[in-house]
Amino acid sequence: MPLAAILCATAPSADRPEILRGQIVFAAQTLIEYQARQASAAGARDLFIMVEAVTPQLSRMVDRLISDGIHVHLVRDMAALVRQLPRESDVLLFAEGAVVDQRYVNELAAAGGNALLVVEDDAATGHMERVDGHHRWAGVARLSPHTLFNTLDLIGDWDLVLTLLRAVVQSDPRRIIIPPVDVLEGRVALVDRQETADLVARALTGPGRAGEGRAGAEHYVMGPLARFVAPRLLRLQIPPRHGRWGAAGLALLGLAVLMPGWQFLALLLFLLALVANLVADHVSAIGRMEPGGTLMRLLPEGVVLAGVVWIGVQVGMRTEGLYLVLLSAITAVALLNGRRQNLPAWAYMTPGSVILILSVAYVAGVLPLAFVGASLLAIASLAAMLLLDPGKAE
Repeated sequence: MPLAAILCATAPSADRPEILRGQIVFAAQTLIEYQARQASAAGARDLFIMVEAVTPQLSRMVDRLISDGIHVHLVRDMAALVRQLPRESDVLLFAEGAVVDQRYVNELAAAGGNALLVVEDDAATGHMERVDGHHRWAGVARLSPHTLFNTLDLIGDWDLVLTLLRAVVQSDPRRIIIPPVDVLEGRVALVDRQETADLVARALTGPGRAGEGRAGAEHYVMGPLARFVAPRLLRLQIPPRHGRWGAAGLALLGLAVLMPGWQFLALLLFLLALVANLVADHVSAIGRMEPGGTLMRLLPEGVVLAGVVWIGVQVGMRTEGLYLVLLSAITAVALLNGRRQNLPAWAYMTPGSVILILSVAYVAGVLPLAFVGASLLAIASLAAMLLLDPGKAE
């Protein structure tokens, strides 16, 4: 069944009444834009956002979403909503300020007919809308066309979201119960102020929330650093593609400082470039934004590996450098395509692992030897990827 979505951007934020709740900055974008991307990721084809007025900020948001292939309509009154909603589509309904882990939104979107995301009624969920004596609404519901249009015809001046919620509750819907731990850890929340948005964003950048396909030094060393930096950049609303261009720029600067032979400075810049690329991955994953094409995602790593070849030439290890870069590039592409199937994270010779090994070797004064050792490790890693049975390691 086709799927649409209804969102609202009318209520003011609790800490700054002059700012709409939907305009609170969350995950490098406004909260309403984040919800729109969630709905689109769950399969909604047409999104309808109820607003009181079309502001320049809302218009820019619509332009960004449309540029990413998301069909959005700003609706100012009930008559326009009834006229534009597709008659054959189920609808996802989002409460204002609702932030829910994407996997629950996807599960709700896959459900048939009327359905609700709910949480247990306890002290931690007392601020959420009550469904009955056992559950409270987690902020997202699914409505069948029959329930939706029968209710829209009767709403009048009543609250749109709450009236539709009551209609779903009265239809004996399927209930998808979210575990209490997800509420306590911030993966389900109702955001009504900037401080809450920042706390929830930090929860979403925890270990395992983004970059699951990473391995090697990117997983153990650079990943934690990227998770530390990402929440501090989310408020700046920097798109992931700008982060990737910044990462590529740092890598190019590393190439430039190799011209006078400043190898250690180049290695540090390469490390920073890889961290910046990981930060862009986190921002993209948390904000449900387009991560960019394969070429764009691999560009910083490609420039870094070009620098490794150059360093190999400078220390008389041209052949070893080429082998090392080729093997590491194959590993990076395999991981990007989700082919991490049979090795623990530490066993991959990723670009980050290469740079970390070379940096330590430079400090120890054994840089040429590191090219030989890293090449042998890369060969062993790739051989294990090809020969071991999937799922044996973890």
